[in-house]
Formats: sequence, structure tokens, C-alpha cells
Amino acid sequence: MSVETVQTGKVDVAMARSWLLVPAIGSEAIAAAAASGADALIIDLEDGLPFAAKEEGRACAAAWLERHAGWVRIGDATTAHWGRDLDAIRGLPGLQGLMLSKTETPEQVRDTAGEMPGVPIVALVESAAAVVAVDDIARTRPVVRLAFGIGDYCRDTGAGRSPMALAYARSRLVNASRAAQIGPPVDGPTLSPDATVVRDDTRLAREMGMTGKLTLAGEQVPVINTALAPDALDISWAEATIERLGADGARVTHGGHLPQLARAHDILRRAEHFTPRP
Repeated sequence: MSVETVQTGKVDVAMARSWLLVPAIGSEAIAAAAASGADALIIDLEDGLPFAAKEEGRACAAAWLERHAGWVRIGDATTAHWGRDLDAIRGLPGLQGLMLSKTETPEQVRDTAGEMPGVPIVALVESAAAVVAVDDIARTRPVVRLAFGIGDYCRDTGAGRSPMALAYARSRLVNASRAAQIGPPVDGPTLSPDATVVRDDTRLAREMGMTGKLTLAGEQVPVINTALAPDALDISWAEATIERLGADGARVTHGGHLPQLARAHDILRRAEHFTPRP
């Protein structure tokens, strides 16, 4: 899989697990979010920010990005907020990337990229129209990942939030990402404060082929990071598989072995990526 390497903190964007959204309501709130251990910090200028606080929020985001790193979720391209958000953060040294709200067409991505050349984009898929267009959106540079906006998708379609109700949309994001050779998609947030629910939702997303998760709460970050990183059983299986089949496949004897070997290498690559270094 050919994925451009983009750094978000110390984690490649293609592997980032926890994506923490924090409203741009003050430097203390953003600093607390930055200290949460999230793989990606997203300063929210869209739904997390009341309309009356938009200008103040843009100034807050700009002040943070003058001295610190972070992503920014901007308003969708059909609103006046889109241009004002971009103007507020253009060229700032800490800007790592953009999360484009309510992306529904490749043109919206291209227009955003034209305003902010060279800045990576995570496209938020939040409607039926977006799911229909998701293959083209995923192939549009500089999209590096897709993210699933569950709340707005459910509002748009009338779907519930059960795994069955959301399986089709999640699968579309997974397949579109793989076909476009970008990082696997980022699942939507879990609203429950219960860590067990967060863990189970995250494991479900992982089973669907998603390797990241949005969150609105810093306390969910360690749960998400643990659930989306290879555990001891994964690593043990991967090491045993590589030992049995050979790192280069020298002992492969039937067609089922090569997919197993590829998965084993991927598990160890992810495990090494998330292992703290001194």
C-alpha cells in the first residue's frame, strides 16, 4: 500500500489511532487535550464551536498554531465559515493538516487544497451523498484519510447507530480507502462515557477495517489507543506465523499462507510504530 508519510506528532498520519476534537474555546482546553496522549489533536472550528464564538475561536486556534502543533477541523465548503476558517490559519507554522467537514464532492477537496497548498486533508464523510461519492473523494489529493461523521450521517439518512445500521457506510469507507491507497479510515466518536462501551466500539471499528477513531473526550484516548494497537496475542501470532512461513515466504505451501504472512508483517510494523522509544 503506497501511503504518503505525513507526521502528526510522533505518529504517521496513516497509523494515527486517536483523533481528539477540542473546541477552540481557550488555550487551557487545547493544552489539556494536547497532553492527553492522543495521536492527533484537532482544534475544532466547526460543530464544537457555537456560532457566536466563531471569530474568537479562529483567533484562539491561530494563537495556538503560532507556537504548537495541531490539526484544524474547518467548516464545510458550502458555508462562509470555510473561507474565514482558512484565512485565520493560513501559513501558520504549527498547522499539521485540515479536517474538512461534511465533504461531499472531490471539488470541495480540490478547492480547499487550492487555498492551502501542500496541507494534508482528512475528509469527513457525513451524509448519504458523501458515501455515494466516497471513492472519488478518497482518490482526490491531498486526502490522506477518510473519517466517518456518524452523528450527521444518522441525521441525514435516518439510520440508527447500531453496528448493523452503520455497517454499509463503514465498509464503503474501508474499501474506498484501500482502493485509493490511502490510510484506513477513522471511525466516528463514541458518545458514552463508559470505557467498556468505548473499547467495544473501537474493537468493532478495528474488525471492520478501520484503524483510527474520533473522540470528544481526552479520557477515551488511552482506551482507543490500546484497542487499536496490536496486543500481546496479536504479536505472538504474527511472530509465530513469520517463523513458520519465513519472513520472505520461503516456506509458503498454499494460497492461504501469503495473506497470513502479509497480515503478520503489518501487525509487527504497527506494534513497532507504537512502542515508546527512550
